[in-house]
Amino acid sequence: MMTSKNNKDWIDEVLEDEPCSSVQISIIESLLVTSSAVNEYKNINIEKLNNEEAIEIIRDLRNNNTTRDCKEQFNQMFKRGVFE
Repeated sequence: MMTSKNNKDWIDEVLEDEPCSSVQISIIESLLVTSSAVNEYKNINIEKLNNEEAIEIIRDLRNNNTTRDCKEQFNQMFKRGVFE
């Protein structure tokens, strides 16, 4: 396995400057509807993001995602320990 001094794989270095894919754009757009972190990303230009930036935004939006299903909302709150 080839790694650089930044402890990244060679593929990470290749993909670092790649623009985000259309799949990543659609994931970001769909998560912006249900995520509580939407205010942080409402003024970004999605088409100009690179691959790494898109991955970070998707990770943050998923961590702050609020599902529309009441049962799933309850399960998430229970896992977070809200009812203890």
